[in-house]
Amino acid sequence: MEKVVVLTKRDAWCQKAGQLAQIVFGEGLCWVQGTLGDRFPGQSLRPKPDYLISFLSPWIVPKQVLEAAKMAINFHPASCDYPGIGCYNFCLYEGAPYYGATCHHMVEKVDRGKIVEERRFRVLENETVETLKFRTMVVMLSLYHDILIDIAAGKPLPEASASWSRRPFTRAQLDELCSISPDMADEEIARRVRATVYPGRPGPTINIGGTEFRYDVPNREPLA
Repeated sequence: MEKVVVLTKRDAWCQKAGQLAQIVFGEGLCWVQGTLGDRFPGQSLRPKPDYLISFLSPWIVPKQVLEAAKMAINFHPASCDYPGIGCYNFCLYEGAPYYGATCHHMVEKVDRGKIVEERRFRVLENETVETLKFRTMVVMLSLYHDILIDIAAGKPLPEASASWSRRPFTRAQLDELCSISPDMADEEIARRVRATVYPGRPGPTINIGGTEFRYDVPNREPLA
């Protein structure tokens, strides 16, 4: 029986991912859930698993844990044009025509491992961060399903010809994107607002005369 470890957060999409893994791998699965800020659960993992799988994991997996697994893969909620943090935001800010979801091998540096498979879809004209994330989750869960089925069947993982096109975006870059100044052109302000408004989260900010004002965002649960 394959020994499989799946790492996820504790949200609705991760719950579906974990339950799907339970269906596919049964008793061969060790599913570990966590929240951003939790310590890495090293003691909870099976030693030397055949597969270590990250689906929106809240942890950066330590090098020694990656090396203990026969294979370690991650599902990234973006195409390989958007590694790192703030993927949805930068896609909309740059006006990218396509976006997607990516499965890649995990290495010590985040979002640097070789691509297993990438699935793309067209970004809609009226796309928001909320709708882009929702559509990405649907595509990524489908990709995850297909990869898990292949693993359970003993098939080799695909090898994509795609590769990461840039260095991963950072938290500092995302924070800067959320900042608006009065001297920005109207078009630039509109692009930043579109790229950073998300229901229930802090919106973009503008500083006028030393006072910070925050854009009013919808106060409700998001689609994803």
